[in-house]
Amino acid sequence: EIGVFSSSTTSVSEGDTEKPSENGSTMKSICNELNQWIYSVAVGTLVVTFWRGAWSLIDIYSCQSTGSATLLNGEVFCFSFDVQSALRRNSALASLGIGYLLTISGKYLYSRGWFNGIDKSEGRTTTITKTSITGFRRVTNLQIMALGGVFIWRGLWYLSDFL
Repeated sequence: EIGVFSSSTTSVSEGDTEKPSENGSTMKSICNELNQWIYSVAVGTLVVTFWRGAWSLIDIYSCQSTGSATLLNGEVFCFSFDVQSALRRNSALASLGIGYLLTISGKYLYSRGWFNGIDKSEGRTTTITKTSITGFRRVTNLQIMALGGVFIWRGLWYLSDFL
């Protein structure tokens, strides 16, 4: 069969039909689709949970909310009572600054090979072989970049009320 990704240049003669080798290929295709769907839902749920949790913690600590602030009673949203306050503007600017600082730091660490387990310090390149150190670095850098994104989004979101 000639396909888009086929490297073969032979043509399929009339009457020749390609049959799946067995039911296994159909079952494998179904399993792959199901696997992709499950991972998409799982990763999407984890991303939204991280995003909302980080935003809530930033709001709780930046506007001195009570310890009982939750999403259920609506007290977690910082400055929901006064959207034009100077405290909200200052919090948004600080959030934006922290977000850009975290993003630049994460990008710098990534460019130095910190994320991939490569040490480029002191003018030489060394591969770190310990997988636990490499895994820790990857997770740490991912969290730095993710928090940077949340801080930037929060800062821009709150500053949009002043436009």
